[in-house]
Amino acid sequence: MSAADARLNPEPCASTFYLSYASILDLDRLAPLFNAYRQFHGCPDNEAEARAFLAERLATGDSKIYLARNSAGETLAFAQVFACFSSIALCRSWVLNDLYVQPAYRGQHVGEALLAQVEKEAQAAGIGMLMMETGPENVRAHRIYQKMGYAREMGYLHFVRRLNE
Repeated sequence: MSAADARLNPEPCASTFYLSYASILDLDRLAPLFNAYRQFHGCPDNEAEARAFLAERLATGDSKIYLARNSAGETLAFAQVFACFSSIALCRSWVLNDLYVQPAYRGQHVGEALLAQVEKEAQAAGIGMLMMETGPENVRAHRIYQKMGYAREMGYLHFVRRLNE
């Protein structure tokens, strides 16, 4: 087993999947999932752009990508985190920017396992806060996040200024 395929959890979760980090060697299997994730959020189908974005993240190391795979090595899901800081909380934080489970594997605790692994590593790294956002219509995800201890922040509005459009 290569270092890129090193398992984060030595025992497969419920004997159906295991977690690992993504490397550039995973790009062919990860890009279609990332493209599907973006489509789920209303973005146009463009696997080439999704692949290029992921290739840059993996090459620069400016994000950490976790994978869930079955025993055959098929990629079932991924989560991507970016490091940042919170001036309000005065701590280092991670933005859990992306979490996607293939539809056929939803309801099998794959997303929960990824969230738990991210939290475990964040705590070990001294991260003070995990943050994420999702669409208001993604009720299934809301339930999982709340079950995993995430609290919905009220009182803040999210503003975006798109550049280079």
